[in-house]
Amino acid sequence: MSEQEDPDQTGEAPGRPAGDAAADSPDRETVEDTVRLAQMVGAVEDADRVLVLTHDNPDPDAIASSAALARLLEEEAGVETTLAFGGIVGRAENRALIDELGVRFDRVRPEELPTTLPIALVDTQPRTGNNSLPEGRIVSIVLDHHPVRPETTACSYADVRPEYGASCSILVEYLRAAGIQPGRRLATALFYGIQSETQDLGREAVPADVDASMYLYTRSDPAAIARIRHARVPASYYSSIHDALEEARRADGVVCVPAGQMDYPDMVAELADLFMRVEGVEWTLAAGRYHDDLLLSARSYEPTTHAGDVIRAVIGDRGSAGGHGALAGAQVPVGSLTDDEVDRVQRSLFRDFLDALGVDPGALEPVIPGGGEEG
Repeated sequence: MSEQEDPDQTGEAPGRPAGDAAADSPDRETVEDTVRLAQMVGAVEDADRVLVLTHDNPDPDAIASSAALARLLEEEAGVETTLAFGGIVGRAENRALIDELGVRFDRVRPEELPTTLPIALVDTQPRTGNNSLPEGRIVSIVLDHHPVRPETTACSYADVRPEYGASCSILVEYLRAAGIQPGRRLATALFYGIQSETQDLGREAVPADVDASMYLYTRSDPAAIARIRHARVPASYYSSIHDALEEARRADGVVCVPAGQMDYPDMVAELADLFMRVEGVEWTLAAGRYHDDLLLSARSYEPTTHAGDVIRAVIGDRGSAGGHGALAGAQVPVGSLTDDEVDRVQRSLFRDFLDALGVDPGALEPVIPGGGEEG
């Protein structure tokens, strides 16, 4: 890591209640946790440096869990680490989280990565299409909470737990097994990562996520969490929201949101989440262009509906897609297409999404009465 964790490794943030005995008890470890920790450390024990790589355009879960893994590898394996991703951090909350965490993330390109540098993937896996892992590169460590991919089995060490709501919760268990107390900055980032990924433990959270949150709660900084959650945004953000409100269409509990040209890739996820709050909505799909890709983000109100399976079936061989219960995302290359052709691809994807859910595309109507022209 490029900057050190704050020196107050054990102090609690002011104003936090003591919590229950389980959350504030000495760190607990099971035989399984200890074995996992030893195996993970063993995967990089001969290395001097490890690249901790997360998905392009990382979210809070990816950012915080990457920082936690770097801390683990530095203390347990004695290696230096570099945190990296291949895209950008565009969402205001995510940029604020990195600032509060106080660590540096490098931007990388696949062709720039040294062939001998061991790589640890966090909150992503090989061949997902959402990271900058070089083609054919063998990975030393994979830690993730998304459904396991076949390519992950070739990695030296992989711990993939799709039943967990957040990768941060997995990393908390490793920290506790190692006896490492996260300082206030790291605890705050991990806590926020879990809350963001699970919508305050209301989406796909399991007891492990709750336990990790309780453990982190008394160690986190409430003022920093407020600064992250309410980070300032540019005026262009509201222009994007305005356009989405004008163009969004719904039918039978499904909302399709064309986002147009986006300033940053995270916007599709923000819009998908925003329209899930509309009364009576069960599914949302937002789509927008960022550089040479058409990005899509899907949400489902019910986590048992397997949004990842739905979006993969919709995308087919047109691009890459992934996800799990209530969340999914995809990207379709459109760099060689004209604007009109991109629009046709987007309309086709919306139609296929509606067809997959058994909804008549002809029944679409504006979410906001008096919105833009029907397309």
